Amino acid sequence: MKRKPETSRREFLAGGRPKGAKSRELNVEPVDSQKTLPETAEDRSAHYLEHFSKKAMACEFELFFNMRQYSNSGVAAMEAFQLIDELEEQLSVYRKSSEISQLNREANQEWVRIEEGFFEVLVRGIEISQWTLGAFDMTSQPLSDIWGFTDRQGRVPGDTEILAALENVGYQGVRLNPENHSVRLEPAGLQVNLGGIGKGYALDRAALKLATDGIQDFVLHGGQSSVVARGRETRHDSEQESGWTVGLSHPTIPDRRLAEIYLRDMALATSGTGRQGFYFQGRRYGHIIDPRTGYPSDHCLSSTVISTAAADCDALATAFFVMRPEQVAEFCDEHPEFKVLMVVPANQPGGIEVKAYNMGPDDWKLLVPSTTRDMN
Repeated sequence: MKRKPETSRREFLAGGRPKGAKSRELNVEPVDSQKTLPETAEDRSAHYLEHFSKKAMACEFELFFNMRQYSNSGVAAMEAFQLIDELEEQLSVYRKSSEISQLNREANQEWVRIEEGFFEVLVRGIEISQWTLGAFDMTSQPLSDIWGFTDRQGRVPGDTEILAALENVGYQGVRLNPENHSVRLEPAGLQVNLGGIGKGYALDRAALKLATDGIQDFVLHGGQSSVVARGRETRHDSEQESGWTVGLSHPTIPDRRLAEIYLRDMALATSGTGRQGFYFQGRRYGHIIDPRTGYPSDHCLSSTVISTAAADCDALATAFFVMRPEQVAEFCDEHPEFKVLMVVPANQPGGIEVKAYNMGPDDWKLLVPSTTRDMN
């Protein structure tokens, strides 16, 4: 874990030299089309944040506090990141010793008992699969494999290969016994991968750990695509309390912000295919695959979900990316607790249309011209 020097939020976003630093500059990863980053509006006075970061789960986790608000911030950050490390050890399919790897090896032959938190993630994942009629599916890894996204070697498989992979995809085959937290996987080739929900779960657990340590005001993100914000951001230029402002980047124009979203005691996740994809015969294939058809989805540019739990936001952002806008609208009508922004291509070349569901004026602000529809 590394603790960075005092830095104004605006300087952090710009990648400028921190206050008080003579030679060291911040290494800020460029904002990707599916990434988010805490930031303030351009007309706010710059102020200071305390910043900690750690690499885990194949991304950078970053934690921000109001400067000098908590005397135990360093210890609290260390313990939160340590918990994330422990969850990665438990839930990563890329570690042979992990509990999920053991589950995938043994649950095709017998019932396997797993840790309670792991079990609850599976329960919630299946609930979201049912809500979205299979648009989110924790068993869809075979499809990423045959399309080459797992090894980042994109290829277009044949129809026969896709159909064969689909035989080993289906959340209905994840059987759960709540009495003893045991799992059975059927058919024989079925396996579970928490790539679409695990990072959000880790953020939720880390946020709970911070709260138990007495930390009430913070923002924590993983890979800039999943965020948990708690409490308020201290603004020295105002007596008014506010939440945290998160910048949502434009899905087709690198380094341009599409919108600001205001979070307080909420989580957010964004899905998009800005950097993960490949071209074949003039057509681009993104890495988010519809588990119902076996083909990458191409009718959405980005999907953003806001709610109280990061795990829910992660899973639903993935599901909404492959669902049709009218299906998302119907879901949001039935579930007003979820706020959603969908960005889809507009009729004019290069244009975008932003569809907002359950979003009020206090929730967000659009920063670039577009055809915007308030679907409330």
